[in-house]
Amino acid sequence: MIGTFVKIPALEIAEIIGGAGFDFVVIDTEHALLSVRDVYSLIVVYSRMGVAPLVRITDHGYGDAQRYLDAGAAGILVPHVSDATQAKTVMRQFLFPPEGSRGMGYAARAAQWGALEGGVAEYVRAGQEDVARIAMIEEQGAVEDIEGILAAPGLDAVFIGPGDLSLSMGVPGGSPAVHDAVTGAIEAAVRAGVPVGTVVAGEDQIRLRAEQGCRFILVGNDTGMISGAARRALAQARQAGARPVSVP
Repeated sequence: MIGTFVKIPALEIAEIIGGAGFDFVVIDTEHALLSVRDVYSLIVVYSRMGVAPLVRITDHGYGDAQRYLDAGAAGILVPHVSDATQAKTVMRQFLFPPEGSRGMGYAARAAQWGALEGGVAEYVRAGQEDVARIAMIEEQGAVEDIEGILAAPGLDAVFIGPGDLSLSMGVPGGSPAVHDAVTGAIEAAVRAGVPVGTVVAGEDQIRLRAEQGCRFILVGNDTGMISGAARRALAQARQAGARPVSVP
């Protein structure tokens, strides 16, 4: 499955990204200035277009994530899950009792405003089985405790974040040490039978990570796509003979 990060709360951009044919998006509340209402609108648009809307939450808290799930988010990405104990605690928040502590929101969109066929039982079943609870592995300690994290009850997948991982390791991004750490985490997830994904750049990386067993990958983000398109359009115009002018 191929997805991208979403940082812009414009519905026009959402329709463009959704229309491009991505399988899923990750609505990024950790690094983008998105309100809860922004996230809600994006969840509705993407889900209506057949694109699974996941949300990367800001921290390990329960409040906003609960609202995203009741708004109909297809899953939650939890940043900086650093060890097995933390993974167990966090994932428990997004499971209904008795497995967890998630609260009932049957009057919300995820239950079709209380009119879901199958009633409360179906709402609870869908919340347990159809929501992706994803731990982000982006610290050296998390890589070292990866097997414990993978065994956390309620965890459905892991996402390996090479950017923050490189900072945690104190080495440049793209270095052999980071590559090996990401590879090791992917291999551990494959052995455990837990779906794993990461962010990739370029065909060679996509091919490599797919061959290693990644079930989902993220390519870029909406801001980068717009920026890249704008720069390419300007570069083409410059090459064609258009010259910059000074504005008085």
